[in-house]
Amino acid sequence: MGPSFSWPRLGVLAFLLAGVVLVMALGADEPVKQWSQAWRSSPQSQAYSQLAYWAGLGGTQAGLMAALALWGWWGRRPTHWRGGLAGLASVALSGILVQICKHLFGRPRPRLALPSDEYFGPTLHSDLLSFPSGHATTSFAVAAALSAFYPRLAWLFYLLAALIALGRVVGNSHHLSDVLAGAALGLVVGWPLGRAVAATAWRRP
Repeated sequence: MGPSFSWPRLGVLAFLLAGVVLVMALGADEPVKQWSQAWRSSPQSQAYSQLAYWAGLGGTQAGLMAALALWGWWGRRPTHWRGGLAGLASVALSGILVQICKHLFGRPRPRLALPSDEYFGPTLHSDLLSFPSGHATTSFAVAAALSAFYPRLAWLFYLLAALIALGRVVGNSHHLSDVLAGAALGLVVGWPLGRAVAATAWRRP
């Protein structure tokens, strides 16, 4: 098993962080916001954004990971048991970290009539918790953790995470830079957690 942060993975993180900086520096969040607002009323956009919301919800993901762990435990399948545990831990840890960041930055959500480059600092207001995206963070954390156990399905996990993140932009709930930052944070959490749990022995009495 390779290191948690190999050079290719560091390259992915660098790409995502550079994307956050460039999007903010070039003001690209604003045109993306206007595009999502123009399409948010269409049935397809509403259906997609709702699906992304529920699929990326921490409770939904935690429930799925707990079910996977229990299935592995009762069926004596160590891969599923440990994969579910790693996914569950990734949801919990990434969820805590992203909430701390959200409340510290205080960025307005795109649906508010406020500039995309405005930050209000520490806040508890739900409409000022845009950066980074919690859905993107937990989705990429779970994808990264599960990839340690199911490497052949890694492409599917990351594709689903990307679709959930994109759905948050389409639904006008997050800026583009929010989901890029969330993806980076999720990977930072999920890669080492997946590797650590995969390296542990599994025993059932």
